[in-house]
Amino acid sequence: MKYYDLLVKATIDEDFYSSNEIILSIIKEDDSIEYVDNLLHFMEENPDVDYGMPGPLVHYMEKYYNNGYEELLYNSINRNPTVHTLWMLNRILNSPILKEKEKYFLLLKQVADNNESEIIKEHANMYLQYQMENRL
Repeated sequence: MKYYDLLVKATIDEDFYSSNEIILSIIKEDDSIEYVDNLLHFMEENPDVDYGMPGPLVHYMEKYYNNGYEELLYNSINRNPTVHTLWMLNRILNSPILKEKEKYFLLLKQVADNNESEIIKEHANMYLQYQMENRL
């Protein structure tokens, strides 16, 4: 993971331009789903960083949608949900092609019901309500 440390520094500095440039280098030279897993761990450990909406990291991770990203996100939220990863979960729940949608919906419900952080519960409940109102 040749560019990981550079990407982390740019992300902590909230330098979206540099983050995007580094991600372009990753895609060109060192692309790997390992980045997704490591970036999710980084997000768990750094919940207060502004990652953007969605920002370069999320755009990069979402390129692995239906190729392992959603399972890595599931595992990350199961370990330590953050406001940003819950938002990412809501994004995948909006997808009409998400496989095992109920599994991800139940994870959101579990966080809303059981998380110790009121902020995390509040966000999970907000997305849960949205998903319940918009379920097919």
